[in-house]
Amino acid sequence: MAQANSGRGFDAAHLADVAVIADAELVRLRQAARVTLTAIVAAALLHRLAGAVGQPTSVALVGINVAMMGVAIVNDPTPRAQRITTALVPPVACAALLLGTLVHGLPWLRDGLFLAIAFVAVLVRRFGPRGLALGMIGFLAYFFALFFRADLTRLPLMLTSVCIATTLAYVARFWVVRERPETRLRLRLAALRRTVAVALHQLAAIVAEGRETPRRVLALRRTLGTINESALAIDEQIDRVDPASATAAALREQVFALELALQEVAAAAMPTIALAPPARQAIAAALLAARSAVRSGEQAAAREAIAALTKATRGACVLERALRSLLCALRLDAQLPTARAGAREPEPAATGTTPTWRWSLRLAAQATLATALALVAGHAVASSRAYWAVMAAFMVFNRANTRGAMLARAWQRMIGTLVGVLVGLLVAHAIQGLVALELVVLFTCMFIAYYTLQFSYAWMVAAFTTLLAVLYNLLGMFSDELLYLRVVETLVGVLVGAGVAMLVFPVSTRGTIRAHMTDALRLLADDLAVTYTLPGPERADRRAAARALDRKLRDVRSEVQGAAGGVPLPSTRETRRLFFAFAAVCFHARPLLMFDPRALEEAAVQRAHAVALRLADRARELAEALAAGRPPCSPRVVERADSSDPALRGLARLDRALSTFARVARETRAPRPGHVRPG
Repeated sequence: MAQANSGRGFDAAHLADVAVIADAELVRLRQAARVTLTAIVAAALLHRLAGAVGQPTSVALVGINVAMMGVAIVNDPTPRAQRITTALVPPVACAALLLGTLVHGLPWLRDGLFLAIAFVAVLVRRFGPRGLALGMIGFLAYFFALFFRADLTRLPLMLTSVCIATTLAYVARFWVVRERPETRLRLRLAALRRTVAVALHQLAAIVAEGRETPRRVLALRRTLGTINESALAIDEQIDRVDPASATAAALREQVFALELALQEVAAAAMPTIALAPPARQAIAAALLAARSAVRSGEQAAAREAIAALTKATRGACVLERALRSLLCALRLDAQLPTARAGAREPEPAATGTTPTWRWSLRLAAQATLATALALVAGHAVASSRAYWAVMAAFMVFNRANTRGAMLARAWQRMIGTLVGVLVGLLVAHAIQGLVALELVVLFTCMFIAYYTLQFSYAWMVAAFTTLLAVLYNLLGMFSDELLYLRVVETLVGVLVGAGVAMLVFPVSTRGTIRAHMTDALRLLADDLAVTYTLPGPERADRRAAARALDRKLRDVRSEVQGAAGGVPLPSTRETRRLFFAFAAVCFHARPLLMFDPRALEEAAVQRAHAVALRLADRARELAEALAAGRPPCSPRVVERADSSDPALRGLARLDRALSTFARVARETRAPRPGHVRPG
């Protein structure tokens, strides 16, 4: 029965868990719903206004689109900062629309200002999320003014539509459908519980099958990474609610205890795949019973899990203790911190260093050169639609800082455009002339585009391309040749953008990833040097040290994910393999940093401290080898660990993880020449 339910049959509960985890705080759903509903209301209001002034509604739709894009990319860390940035969207967008309208008939000035705006839009990203949002909205508004050939007779309606749509979006976001930190924290905690359930389901499937298939192991690694990301996100949400209260400290401790308990379960369950089938089936049943307890939160399910564990073999005693610890750590929502009335909104912790002016100027120069070359190439293909190529080239550098990330975005934009054109052709022909149905499809595409904005660039581009086909249908401008031309211009733009990213001031993805890993290994070495000293750091300090290492891991994960989704090159596979080896180091280091040496005898503490110092030296050697670009080579520190000593047992696991990381680093090609992203 365990075998049937542990990954080989249909499991609705597992699919429901995966669906909830995909948008843990419902941020994407709320954003897409807000933008779409706001656009519908704004279109209804402006339709009447356009009729009253004798202008086509399509003019108002341009302003609505500009406003919705501007509001959607506002991503400041606090609600107050988001309100300020949203309030700045109309003046920036209106200024860019006005400028584009005034210079539309002056080709040299028009194109020169386009390049200048592209340069400034990238340069101001160094000022954080507000600079990114306002720079993008300035570029997009100027693009739309040129693309739709705005003139002075249509400009007032465009500016009015921007202001009305932004006002409606402001009201919807900050008054009607507010994002409350307490609600987001509660949703994140519920999603963490479901993610733990997914991990137990995956472990049960691996144990029941009796072998570590690459697909299942990869899925488990990703789930464990998601749990770590969720724990960091919960820490950040607590900072936004009430960071200094005793309740907040208790919740941080509970979340960390749950994460450590799941790690122990995973470490104890994987070796049991070598047991006989009856024992493996009993262990899989215990894991699934524990998963049921995690999902329901009921004591009856917990007792069932414990009862199932007692039927397993003696080799599962470590797993039994780990699962009991996991079940004890499940009371995540016993007490949640609440924001105090009248309390000042806490400032978020800094997430990284501010880029230097030299770095920002280099990235701005890259984007501007790509935009200029795409403008020339686009005019050579079709002068009337050259700005499609410009947009494609510029967007290669949006939310991307390294060579690999830029190539991935170029590839995804090309794929998204091709899919969008194919779907757009089919849909536009199928519903041509059915205005009501065309409007439904248009706003559905808008919802999909903004829902996928944060996690799938290709899907977002496909949705917007389909939306464009339907919009041209509504405006009476649709033709198959127009969409074919979009594909050609987009191909020109992405090729130019990718070429500039590769050849002009290239920023090495692998070099940047290795730099982050070097920083993390040095931090780990410093922590190991003091972990097994008496009396040792306080528990809060140990947890802070572990979370600091987790944030370094998140930096590495962010760079790896940014370069994912592109052409499946050997370098991409090597980078992913190196990342998983590094993640295993952090996985085994986390419980060691939380280990309390006062629970051991003095002689055991001295032995553990001596081994920890040698491991710290080894971590430093690995860091120096990575920094110097030479193959790391360091011998094992723990040959055989005493299984009765939990400290040495954990140190031995970390030693093996460091050995694996060193071996994978030796087998991975060194980064190609290029700059390294700072911070």
